[in-house]
Amino acid sequence: MADNLKISHNQEENVNEYGREHNEKLQGLSRSMLAGLYMLVRSVKMYDPENAVFEKPLHQLQDIINQIIGKEGRLELAGVKDSFYLNGMLVKVDLNSIENQRYLLSEMRAKDVGGITLTKPVTVQELKNFVWIFSKEQSTAAEEDGLQGRKLLNMRVAKFSKLKEKLNKDMDNPGDQKVDRKKYAMTVYARAVFFLQKYLESVRAGKPIGSSRALRLVQDFVDISYDQRTHFLGMTTQKREDDYLVYHQVNVALMCIVFGAELGLTKPQLRDLGYIALFHDAGMTTLPEELSTKRGALTADEKVTVARAPLISVRNILMEKGFSRSTLLRVVTTFEHKTDYGTAVRDARGNIQMIIPKTNLGVYAKLIAICDAYDALTSRRPYRDAYGPEVALMLMWTEMRQKFDPELLSVFMRVMAIQPIKVLSRRQQQISVSGI
Repeated sequence: MADNLKISHNQEENVNEYGREHNEKLQGLSRSMLAGLYMLVRSVKMYDPENAVFEKPLHQLQDIINQIIGKEGRLELAGVKDSFYLNGMLVKVDLNSIENQRYLLSEMRAKDVGGITLTKPVTVQELKNFVWIFSKEQSTAAEEDGLQGRKLLNMRVAKFSKLKEKLNKDMDNPGDQKVDRKKYAMTVYARAVFFLQKYLESVRAGKPIGSSRALRLVQDFVDISYDQRTHFLGMTTQKREDDYLVYHQVNVALMCIVFGAELGLTKPQLRDLGYIALFHDAGMTTLPEELSTKRGALTADEKVTVARAPLISVRNILMEKGFSRSTLLRVVTTFEHKTDYGTAVRDARGNIQMIIPKTNLGVYAKLIAICDAYDALTSRRPYRDAYGPEVALMLMWTEMRQKFDPELLSVFMRVMAIQPIKVLSRRQQQISVSGI
């Protein structure tokens, strides 16, 4: 199956050449439009829409919207759950714009605005009338043709209450969506594998490419698996020994998303988590092959070399444009996931009696540590065969317990629908349960 997922470079490039110009252009215009709407909605809380401060932003937004209409023949923007869709296409924003998107969605829903529809070019006056809906003086919700005295001519407002009702009906009658979503999930998985191959090649060359495209792939994983969490875990069994690190990082990202959803993380949090997990071990690609595949224990010098790998991952993050709170979270998590959760207290026979937590690690780091270890143990390596799921979790539950938050590990077992307790001896069961 893994071979079937592998897309040749030529095939992927052909797909990108066929659709990249249209999709990338539309994505860029969509993000610019949302940024413009966000600024106008925020500004109207402080200034009257007739204020001169709105003149330039309104003309800029008009130009963007009319470009989209000229390109697509229509513009249909809808806010669905935590995201925006333009003409049925998910608008994929970067990490720095997530809070702005949340604010815009919140303000729209407060005014019962689910989206807008246009089939003809928009005027500045019409955009100004639309912005009036969000004015601090405006207490009533707009109708489909806008506010009384400030009607919309070519623009129509989609009522959020009606959109929500339609979405609920669609959820009650999914039809064959599961089959389609699974096929699309496999496509996204293959794209993620291809991207990681390119990314790791660039890391080895010392010139890492931008990672922004990966955020869109992660968002697709989140959207696909959010409502059907364990349905997509089967994809993480796809592995190729000769391309271990690529599949490992994609698998860990996907498992983290499913794991995090089970814990109740929001979609934006899952997107952050999956994005960080996708690059958590990127520095390992710079290790000499003989070291990464070595049988037996590492020497002191080799351990130092391996320990430097997370620093390389962090360096790559810091080389990207801009520095934000999200960047800091990525840096900290990349370091922390390699840190043991606690110190094991053993008896005279060497059995673990209890775990003393070392430090207050971030939840993302603790989730990645669990998924990282599980995928590594269940993967075949040149120096050992793959462990079965039950054996891998048994090792994590007993011999490696100091590395993981015991409560989160217990939840992970439930998510994976595997209970390793059944393969433990009675004494091991007692030790394991006492640690939880």
